Amino acid sequence: MFKHILIAVDFSPAWPLLRQRLEKLTAWGTKRVTLMYVLSTRYPASPQETHRTHYEAKLADLASELATSALSIESQVRSGEPGAVIAEAAQELNADLVLMGCRGYSRWHEFFLGSTALDAARLTQRPLWLEPVTENQGSRDFRLMILATDGSQAVTGAEEMAGKLAAHFQRSLAVAAACASEGCDREIEDAQRHLNTLAEQIEGLETRILDGNPRNVITAEADREAADLVVIGKRGRNRIHEFLLGSTAENIARDAHCPVLVVPSKPE
Repeated sequence: MFKHILIAVDFSPAWPLLRQRLEKLTAWGTKRVTLMYVLSTRYPASPQETHRTHYEAKLADLASELATSALSIESQVRSGEPGAVIAEAAQELNADLVLMGCRGYSRWHEFFLGSTALDAARLTQRPLWLEPVTENQGSRDFRLMILATDGSQAVTGAEEMAGKLAAHFQRSLAVAAACASEGCDREIEDAQRHLNTLAEQIEGLETRILDGNPRNVITAEADREAADLVVIGKRGRNRIHEFLLGSTAENIARDAHCPVLVVPSKPE
């Protein structure tokens, strides 16, 4: 499924989790991995261009650790705004998936990883797997996948991806947030109709209508169900280069306590 994975490396405690995740994802048929470190131009204390050789050597060491006869490992060091560079590189290299950490172990790293991850999520035209990075956390298994949908064009890519991923999870659940109060019957019916259509397309898919603001109830449901992955859609790139992740998707990507897979919308 993800034959070529681009991993954003920053040599933080995110790496062990990303490596564990990669080991699990490669069972799905990965053949090629590109490790990438970005010499950030964003921060005053960021590495200088003269440090490129040092980071190329560090990436080469990681590549050697990962190398197997069935897996081609490459590494690159680039310069620029990390989120933008990662998104551009994924498109240029035709990666099937971008894998990166999305939360840190200190306030500074949480700011750095969080802002870079959200920038990448806003800009990416490739599926982006955000692995939460916290203390004493191991890589999750593939028990429950939650697909968050609103039935719009923005989530068609996510719905298609969820259909492909479902076979790798013990359970798959599609959720839609709708007003469940009196007078919202039409909204609930429309949401349930869409969920029923998805259930016909994805074998074993469970469906559920959530009552409340999607920015809150979807992450709450993921916590309640101890989800191992939340799949969400995002708006694509339009002609005037307006990159929009969407407030709901951004809140889920930022607040979820499990991995989040951000999937760009399919072209209309």
